[in-house]
Amino acid sequence: MRDDDEFNEPYLPERYKEIVRKKKQRRLFKKIGMIAAGVVALVVVYILLSGFFGGSPQPATVPTPSPTLPLSPLKTTAVPATATPVAVATPEKTAVTATAITIKPAAIVTIPTTETPEPVLTARANTYVTPEGDDPKITEKQAEAIALVAFPNLPSGKMSVELATDPIFGQVWKYTLRADTTTEASGLISAETGTVVTYNRTIHPGARPQNPVLTMGNARQIADSTINNRNTGILSINMSDGRYIPLSTPGGNVAGTYRFVFDRVIQDYPCDTDGFIVSVDAVSGAVTEWVQHWESPDNAFMILDTPTVPKYDAIYAVQAKAKTIYPGSIGSLQIVSAERVWKDEHAPGTTPRPSSIPLAWKVVFDDETIRGHPEARRGVGWVDTYTGDIIEITYQH
Repeated sequence: MRDDDEFNEPYLPERYKEIVRKKKQRRLFKKIGMIAAGVVALVVVYILLSGFFGGSPQPATVPTPSPTLPLSPLKTTAVPATATPVAVATPEKTAVTATAITIKPAAIVTIPTTETPEPVLTARANTYVTPEGDDPKITEKQAEAIALVAFPNLPSGKMSVELATDPIFGQVWKYTLRADTTTEASGLISAETGTVVTYNRTIHPGARPQNPVLTMGNARQIADSTINNRNTGILSINMSDGRYIPLSTPGGNVAGTYRFVFDRVIQDYPCDTDGFIVSVDAVSGAVTEWVQHWESPDNAFMILDTPTVPKYDAIYAVQAKAKTIYPGSIGSLQIVSAERVWKDEHAPGTTPRPSSIPLAWKVVFDDETIRGHPEARRGVGWVDTYTGDIIEITYQH
């Protein structure tokens, strides 16, 4: 070996390092190959085992149904009904004359009976009627005694009573107190309960001052006290009107009466019919007028949801209906009032079914023809406060 070749050979440590590096590379390639082979082997084994244990899917076996026994026919046993029957009556529109329209439910149909009267569901929508017997529960003598003590400080005179039928209160005893030829007091007593439902006392104009002696506040206290003394329990009422009415005489006005109207309140809304009217003498403080109408049971009123029909929609519905009745009067039609109230009026002797009394818009209106005749009644339209439909309208020239 020449000296120059020997001089060109790598130094021993460098050559050693190169040999070691190559050996490491071979070992790494062998490990990678072994790992790859192992993975492939595992995949092959997994596939083989899956096919062996799983096999091909087989349909589930269907259990054999057990023999069906013949069924004997069911027998129906008649059971006396204990629940109150429910009937649906369709309101009908009464015949419309050339000058008026009134939409109301069908007429009452009573069922005669010779036994103890029981409440009967009638063809009138949502009401029950108790057939009246031959004799009222309150006798003539009892009615006379009730009338004599109906209100304090009645003048002396002769009390007479007679059985009558009132369109609002039904069968009543009509009582009259007369002194000579002058009627001092009169009114109605329910022949069913003995309640004094109306009372009127005559005010004689002689020797009365021109101006009231009592204030309206004094008279209101007397009215409140009268209602509380003649009824038991807590009454939910609200005074909707209170005014002073002078007494007119040929020589001019003298001190008259204070008149208060109290509406029954159910779920924060007033009733159209149920309530009280009390008039108080502005001089003596005596009660001169009394009206008590409290006929509907608490459960007869609907359970309220939030009313959805606004006031202006109710007014528009009534105006549109009124236009179809008297087209020539629509230009002079004026709305007097519009408020949500319970439409609780029903025929005497009937009891409204539970949740049958609706909350509705009561729209009162008039026109030029009605305003020109003081005796004419204003028109009244009832609008469902949830649907906006006309429930009833009375419009008459």
